Amino acid sequence: MAQSKGNGAGVAEFVAGTLISRANLSAVLVDLGADIRTEDDATREAVERALGYIQPLMYEVQDAANGILFAVVDNSQYDATALQGQLQGIGTDNVNSYNFASASVTTGSNIVVS
Repeated sequence: MAQSKGNGAGVAEFVAGTLISRANLSAVLVDLGADIRTEDDATREAVERALGYIQPLMYEVQDAANGILFAVVDNSQYDATALQGQLQGIGTDNVNSYNFASASVTTGSNIVVS
């Protein structure tokens, strides 16, 4: 017999494929729009500027030409739409002329650890 919690109350929390956070955390995917592998080794370059807005608790910058970084953020201080607008609002920076205009932010729906 299938077990349920209070005649089904709270059972959705255990559904496979559902990302659950118990500590006001969100997983996010930030696409800065262009290769950022050369934008991580000097003051105020694109990675540092973006992380200043994202304020991650944990993050990974992809070692690929895709401009993507993954982060875990404080959900009580996070809004994907606002963060995307802030990143795009940087425009073209004055360090290496990195252009943030096409940056996008997506709230994650799963976690992959390898």
